[in-house]
Amino acid sequence: MKKLLTLILISAMLLPVITAAHAAYTLEEIYSSYTEQAAPRPYFRPSRGFKPLAPEEIQLDKSEIYFHLGESDTRMNIGARLMPLNSRKGEITYSSSDGSIASVDGNGNVSPGNKLGSAVITAKCGKLRSECVVNVIIGVTGVSIGQAPEVLYADRPAAVQLTASVIPSDAGLTGVTWKSSDNSIATVDKNGVVMPCGVGEVTITASAKDRGVEASCKINVTVWDKRENEDIKDIDVKYSHYDYTLNEALDMQEKVSPVVYTDGLYPAYREEVEYYLDPAPLLNDAEKYQFLDLSESNNISEDILNSYLSGKGVLDGMGKTFIEAARKYNLSEVYLAVHACLESGNGTSQLASGIEMNGKVVYNMFGIGAVDSSPIAGGAQYAYDNGWTSVESAIMGGAEWISGYYINNRDYRQNTLYKMRWNPESPGVHQYATDIAWASKQAATLQNMFAAFPSARMSFDYPVYKGEREEEFPKK
Repeated sequence: MKKLLTLILISAMLLPVITAAHAAYTLEEIYSSYTEQAAPRPYFRPSRGFKPLAPEEIQLDKSEIYFHLGESDTRMNIGARLMPLNSRKGEITYSSSDGSIASVDGNGNVSPGNKLGSAVITAKCGKLRSECVVNVIIGVTGVSIGQAPEVLYADRPAAVQLTASVIPSDAGLTGVTWKSSDNSIATVDKNGVVMPCGVGEVTITASAKDRGVEASCKINVTVWDKRENEDIKDIDVKYSHYDYTLNEALDMQEKVSPVVYTDGLYPAYREEVEYYLDPAPLLNDAEKYQFLDLSESNNISEDILNSYLSGKGVLDGMGKTFIEAARKYNLSEVYLAVHACLESGNGTSQLASGIEMNGKVVYNMFGIGAVDSSPIAGGAQYAYDNGWTSVESAIMGGAEWISGYYINNRDYRQNTLYKMRWNPESPGVHQYATDIAWASKQAATLQNMFAAFPSARMSFDYPVYKGEREEEFPKK
């Protein structure tokens, strides 16, 4: 079920950075955003007895290849094969339309020549033939980003258009891809449009599609409204007592195979699990947001919420709906809004913008039902099945799901990030993630985005295991 919803609880000096270059590039590697090409799949055909079938086609792994001028010692195989796989064998021959641009040997290995341009490599077997286009281009050596703002304001958001260009200007592939170092502070779309959503410093990077050469700029996101947020000593604190000792809970957690996620998933050692399970070391800085009560109202006005949502796609002006949904389903209105912003690409994703299904346009603000194997279709189907035919109904329906399944769940009431991860009411059961650091990682995201609301009232709910005392926790 955790794949259904990635909770947020689930982010200028311009210095181009040149990375190591590769010798040859396929369309799939560096030109994927220009076409939807994918390598064809091999297949069999049913046949009677052992008689081989006649070949139907020549499949190529690559229909387009890019080389850089001057890199004549490189080569790339186009991967030709006869289909179906159970067809009779035949010799495939190769030829080039222009050997000065690209040549090919008898095994389908293509090498660039000493001339810019495009050549067609043809693979033939009897009457069958397939073609691969080979492009010899000038490679990218650098990227530059145009003037970027030094400061943006999360509570007075305005979309900022960044521009990037590749060096040299006559490079063969001029496109770039954009990335934000922290989507909880600011997002950037495929066109370089930056939208603030949290508070902190974020790095926006433009990467050339050719060679992966990069340039970056740093943007500081702060708040226009400078009212000081309440210090933790002035914030409401509650305590939830549980029937298990910390060691008993630790034993139960170990039985469900917790993992450490870094560059992959690895089994977690007992001391690693204990580090994240024990609440005592986690009460300062961003870590304390693991215990933020997501079922409590933040007393934010509609005007303040609408200021935050301004310019955020279909979420623009939806402050009243978020507040109504939060009140109806006992949720934090700030959490609900920032969660929707993060899941919907600031109100601009396909699911948020509306998808037609069976004659109806449906919406999904929180990615519910968007399983990894079919994120768009799965999210749209869930929205259709639940009648989310407007932005408002998608917000209300998503709030109901989030409240019922976790935050105000009747059996466990997992109203904090910590409880979602560890479920101290029943350790090892109904837990959102297996990564032991999940709540810790998401706490930083929550802090960044809540900082956009300096007047928000916050309440913290600390877990007290059997044998522990409230006196060991902050009073306020």
